[in-house]
Amino acid sequence: MSPATPFEMVSKQSTWYGDSARTNQSRFMALKTSQIVIAAAIPVVSVAAVGETQKWTNAVLGALIGIIEGILQLRQYQQNWLLYRATREALKREELLHTAKAGPYAGVADPDTLYFQRVDAITSGENTKWLSSQEQSGSKKDDAKG
Repeated sequence: MSPATPFEMVSKQSTWYGDSARTNQSRFMALKTSQIVIAAAIPVVSVAAVGETQKWTNAVLGALIGIIEGILQLRQYQQNWLLYRATREALKREELLHTAKAGPYAGVADPDTLYFQRVDAITSGENTKWLSSQEQSGSKKDDAKG
């Protein structure tokens, strides 16, 4: 099996961003929807249930809301989804411009080198943004402890 060409590597990377964006979006939507449904159930339980059942059901539902929010904050599904989607779209745009020899590629002596430089700038920017979001998330957790 021959090694992947640089263009194949960029294509795989772009596909990874698209797949990861979809995965993070699905997880965020599932957890957030669950959280909303559970929160909406609390007033219903408060009216419908009686005694110990009401107390324990509300306690469990409230705890579940907190657990889900903790998972959402820890895993950063929404932020990753948006960041990966933006990177995927930027890579797709770059590929289209390169293929059409349009925009920055029009009349350039070596469009392939320019393409790889611009792809590198896009992915490096994504990596920097991701690291920054992780550091901010860690800082918020540290602030909550102190």
